[in-house]
Amino acid sequence: MATHCFDAVVSHVHWVYCAYILLHISPPGLSPASQSVGDKQRTLQRGLADQEKRHILQKLTQIGGVQRYKDALRQALADA
Repeated sequence: MATHCFDAVVSHVHWVYCAYILLHISPPGLSPASQSVGDKQRTLQRGLADQEKRHILQKLTQIGGVQRYKDALRQALADA
């Protein structure tokens, strides 16, 4: 039983640490000017409310997404 409880504590500490790190960085593409957690949440919600921005961020965070996005931009410029 002690091993199970210890693993649960280690897991909890890990997730709290991850949450701490994520709360103190600025999401990509959004202004780092906001300081409080509430400000960061509101900034993120406003940023994700824009469908075009959300679509681009989704593509960029996929495996190989940056290269695919660059290729799509090059193709669009070549077609114009």
